[in-house]
Amino acid sequence: MLRVVVDSTADVPPVLRASGALTVVPVLLHRGDETLRDDVDISRDAFYAWLTQADALPRTAAPTVGMFADALRVAAADGASVLVITVSQALSATYGAACQAAALLPAAHIAVLDSRSIALPITYLALEALRLADAGETLPDIVAQLEQRRSQTMALVALDTLHYLERGGRIGRVAALLGGLLDIKPVLAVADGTLRAVDRPRTRRRALERLVELAAAQAPFSRLDVMYTTEPDVADRLADACAAAGLLPRARIGLVQIGAVLGAHAGPGALAITALRSPT
Repeated sequence: MLRVVVDSTADVPPVLRASGALTVVPVLLHRGDETLRDDVDISRDAFYAWLTQADALPRTAAPTVGMFADALRVAAADGASVLVITVSQALSATYGAACQAAALLPAAHIAVLDSRSIALPITYLALEALRLADAGETLPDIVAQLEQRRSQTMALVALDTLHYLERGGRIGRVAALLGGLLDIKPVLAVADGTLRAVDRPRTRRRALERLVELAAAQAPFSRLDVMYTTEPDVADRLADACAAAGLLPRARIGLVQIGAVLGAHAGPGALAITALRSPT
């Protein structure tokens, strides 16, 4: 038996979370004197209602080693193998915390995989792991296959503003690639585990068009979702545009709200297209 553990930046959709198929370890939000567990102590809608009015941004932090260790003990309690899949270690300390926790349980069969991505691509890999386990693959074989499969994930993000990324101190290389232009609607991509600017349109309409164009260049896909922070109606129209472009039938394109941890950096109005490319 295989159990899969992810951190909450995987933005596991509510229906899948409720099914119990995946164990989710919450990333932490520090809001003033409060420490909140993502998707546990605050809902996504409540977080964005607060964020749009906040004078100061929250700080985000990886789950503690103890939080991961507690989750791993439960997952491995009956002798099951456990696979942990985390947000890219280039973007967070989460992978390191998971590795430290796994080392505390030397008798258990635990592997930790860096997704080299963010958001739903982590969930895609988790579901692939469960599929492979159902097909009889061993934990080492599953890890080896996912190490190949993770290069076939895609995450493209259009920000309505760079304000939150800048205030959160995560703008770094993105700002350099944008040439210091903050009054734009940047399109970013996860590449080799890091966040990179790929275009800098000046209007939101063009930014969303570019999301679809850039996604189409990487088709065909076996999974595809549109993600949003605060505007489900715009996300729905973006999903329609993806279907019109032939990326996947509309009925197979999901709409998922971006969680608080990533949303703290992306800000209101952010939209994304995430996908898993079809095996070649």
